[in-house]
Amino acid sequence: MIAEEAVELLFDDVCRTLARAGFDIASVNADEGTGLRVRREPGAVIVGWMPGRELDPAGRRDAEYEGIRGALRKALWEILTQAGYAVQIDRPSGEVRVTPT
Repeated sequence: MIAEEAVELLFDDVCRTLARAGFDIASVNADEGTGLRVRREPGAVIVGWMPGRELDPAGRRDAEYEGIRGALRKALWEILTQAGYAVQIDRPSGEVRVTPT
C-alpha cells in the first residue's frame, strides 16, 4: 500500500491530468455533488461520476445512464493509463481506481 503522502500527491496529479484533458472536477463535499468526482482512499484515488438533474428532468431515481458511464469509464481509462497510472474499472459502481504503476 502506498503512503498517505503519496496518495495526496497522486490525488493532485490525477486532478491536474483530468483538468488538462478538459474535465471539470466537482468536490466530493460539494452540495450538489454532481459531475466528475475524485476522492482519496487508502492506497488509491477513486474517480466517479454523478449525473446532474438536467440529464433527467423527470427526476427518476432508477435512471442508470449506463451508456454515459461506459463512455466515461473508457475515456478515463485511456487518459489515465496514457498518463502512466494503473487503472482498474469497477463496473458495478461505475468508478475507476487509480494507483501509481
